[in-house]
Amino acid sequence: MAGVAIITEACIAVKDRACVDVCPVQCIYEYNPTTNRLESEEQAGSGIVENEHTPNVDAIAIFSDSILYVNLDECTSCTACYQPDVCPVGAIYAEEHVPDGTPTIKYNTTDPNKGHDHTFFVEQSRAVFAD
Repeated sequence: MAGVAIITEACIAVKDRACVDVCPVQCIYEYNPTTNRLESEEQAGSGIVENEHTPNVDAIAIFSDSILYVNLDECTSCTACYQPDVCPVGAIYAEEHVPDGTPTIKYNTTDPNKGHDHTFFVEQSRAVFAD
């Protein structure tokens, strides 16, 4: 069985949202700093919120609204979002295949949050959802 989806640092400042459209359970969230909520849209860009959660203040402060988040408790491990033709920057992995952070390509080189070991994002995905 495939593992839950983990979004890594290649998503920072990209947030393509194609993953939102292929997710059958809408478990991919974007942080809305205006409402201080994690919101999952019915369809990317629709503005119709399907699900929402209160974020963990400390965890959400790391990346704020610059990245998308997967609620691991809601993810069904369907594999739809981490197929090669979905995420244009290859930011999404199955939990058991998250690379060790050694980049083979350079991306987001000017972002101050870059450089995390990709395995950091497994714990970050768990920590960001407070409720």
